[in-house]
Amino acid sequence: MGPDDRSFLEQMATTLDASIRELESDAEHLSADIGEERVAELRAFFRRELEPIDLEEIRGTLDFDDRRLLSLWVRLERNRARRVAAGRKTMALDAGREDIDVSAYDKSKKT
Repeated sequence: MGPDDRSFLEQMATTLDASIRELESDAEHLSADIGEERVAELRAFFRRELEPIDLEEIRGTLDFDDRRLLSLWVRLERNRARRVAAGRKTMALDAGREDIDVSAYDKSKKT
């Protein structure tokens, strides 16, 4: 991997860090608007911690702000996973081990 690749990884990590901060701020502000109780329900819905009947009930009551918050959480999850992958790849390069397949360590894909 060349210096251009390393520069790309560093730029990607910086961009992802900024995006994550912005998404966290948006989610925090929206959570304050929605209220703690509803945010707790949405978090349980998002994590699929509820019974199927309860999931369907909440799905039927989602409004625009609820959907927006869920969307922010999805984007945060995705960007955090990408940031971790970029960090792992950079660490592998720093160790001089370009042969390491960092995707094998991606815990976000494991169930």
